[in-house]
Amino acid sequence: MTLTRIEFSQEHPQEWAGMGDFLLVSPNGNHEIQLPYVGEPPWGDSYHTIQIDGHDIPGLAWGCAFAMSSCSRYLAFSWMRQRFERKTMVVDMEERRYTILPNYIFVLEIEWPYILGEWEGRKGKDYEFNGAESWFPYAESS
Repeated sequence: MTLTRIEFSQEHPQEWAGMGDFLLVSPNGNHEIQLPYVGEPPWGDSYHTIQIDGHDIPGLAWGCAFAMSSCSRYLAFSWMRQRFERKTMVVDMEERRYTILPNYIFVLEIEWPYILGEWEGRKGKDYEFNGAESWFPYAESS
């Protein structure tokens, strides 16, 4: 598959990436997210392995909406530890850590400390970070 490069910007904080191999680049150009295609279920989106700045992230990303904060620190996307579940992962790319939100959020935007979602035309602050989250370090690449 051809690698598709997507550059995020303050004007485009959310992008769709699925059904192929992708390289996502943060607005400041300091972070690169590689999303090699793995497969797809008989229904729905593709899924991809995840590597951020050369570090493996556990689980698989769903090929759908990816959101990045305008400061280039945070990345949010649909994620699964095992096939086939949907959760929302938020990655702190500066501290090299991630957290899984308690509820799945569809169509994401990041306005730190909020994760915004849209559902049936309603857009709202679906999650507010308050410091009580459990963060996990990235798995190191070999």
